[in-house]
Amino acid sequence: MSKHPVTFLIANLPYTLDISDEKAWDFIQREFQRDFPWLLDSGYLIILSGVGKGWCGRGQRGCVVSRAAFRGIGKIPLDALLAWMTHFVDALAASRSGRVVGIAPTPEAGFGFALARSLARKERVRLVVRVQGHTASRSLLVHRSRWRFRLLEWIESFVIRRADLVIPMGEFTRQLALKKGANQGRIIVLPFPVRWMDSAMITDLPPRPCVLFAGRLEKEKGVHILLEALKHVKKAVPSVRLLIAGDGSYRQHLEELVGRLQLSQHVSFLGWLAPEEIWQAYREAWVLVLPSILAEGLGMVLVEAGLMGRPVIGSGLGGIRDIIQHGYNGFLVPPGNAKALAEAILTVLMNRDLAHQMGLANLEVAWRYLSQRDEALERVRRAILALVNEQ
Repeated sequence: MSKHPVTFLIANLPYTLDISDEKAWDFIQREFQRDFPWLLDSGYLIILSGVGKGWCGRGQRGCVVSRAAFRGIGKIPLDALLAWMTHFVDALAASRSGRVVGIAPTPEAGFGFALARSLARKERVRLVVRVQGHTASRSLLVHRSRWRFRLLEWIESFVIRRADLVIPMGEFTRQLALKKGANQGRIIVLPFPVRWMDSAMITDLPPRPCVLFAGRLEKEKGVHILLEALKHVKKAVPSVRLLIAGDGSYRQHLEELVGRLQLSQHVSFLGWLAPEEIWQAYREAWVLVLPSILAEGLGMVLVEAGLMGRPVIGSGLGGIRDIIQHGYNGFLVPPGNAKALAEAILTVLMNRDLAHQMGLANLEVAWRYLSQRDEALERVRRAILALVNEQ
């Protein structure tokens, strides 16, 4: 383990990437650029800690090390336990020779670090926690598992209460952190960026009414609700199109549902899109819809749609409400309510002027959110360096 006076440990839950793989290294650099862009050039040792998916061992590029103490067995709950054990051991080992700053991208990822912080000398192990959503609610709303929900709720609170710095992405996640016991003076809201924001442009609405969904194709995203809504929309707007950008484990189910609902002539699955391709999808759309049945941390596609001058419709829960102002830049609808969603979509598709007006309003909302990032990023940098340097 490290002999450096300061080590940054990144908690990957459960899997850590093999840094020797070029695609993995590109992804790691993008993640650092999003959250801690100064860290890669800081000269500090950075260890990505977790379980390897198909590998174990240690790799290094400059000051960045990827360490997989175990080869994952393919079962997420067991691999998560192995990852927490690895985080715990790595934090205690590094703390013997210097100060450790553990960074958890989600509260549950920080469990091993929080345990180490409880046992080690307080000044030796520090903990920084990102809050991007409410992971525990997925267990309740998607898996219908109360015991898993309660366990994750306890873990998230255990970690957040021990954090030296908590970094939410918006107002909903800030309130979530406070409810879980975060010290208000240790919270800095850090907006996510849109990497292609400087290249975004507003174009006219296309002739054919078009709805866009962009994101992971998992049950909690509610795309099945959107398809049910589209069945009603096409009765009033026979030419309507739905573009589905993204991929995931729920895609096959959704494709089968399209067939059962006789929507094959109206729905296109685009798969994952590169930035220059997602621009084209926004250009073709009249409105972006985020019909989640899970409390999103925020929903960055709502911000992306704003940069392209498109209005948004989303479920009225979680961080979606941080962006959508009902009746101004889009509409909020009850989660899981296909009829209400269809009515909101029709309101936009049957009024081109309203779609244009709301799209410009969403542009304003998006820039307001993104304009806070630079100042917040500097505050985060100063706060973390204070943890490194405090006596």
